[in-house]
Amino acid sequence: MHAEAVRDDAIPSKRALLGDENHPVKCSECNVAYLLRYDDEAEAALTFCRILAEEIVTARHPDHASNVVLDLVALDQAQQGKTQVVWSTRSSLSRLLKKKPGHP
Repeated sequence: MHAEAVRDDAIPSKRALLGDENHPVKCSECNVAYLLRYDDEAEAALTFCRILAEEIVTARHPDHASNVVLDLVALDQAQQGKTQVVWSTRSSLSRLLKKKPGHP
């Protein structure tokens, strides 16, 4: 899993990375633009990568390197072995419409 922000005048550190030209990553201090490059494995976490890249680029202002490589391997390893359970229950809201203010 690999993703990096690459400045317009630079080349990615790896070959055959996908790019998202429609949503550039920018420094909020000076608007220097980067293009997010990523592999197939990182595509599922693209929004997270974009937010992380913008935070890193802005935090390093005014020293804008050609490439900002995101350490997604550590993130992926931290998630392995964790079971994530997502559930919800449905509640009828009609009861709430019948309630009078001040009465439980």
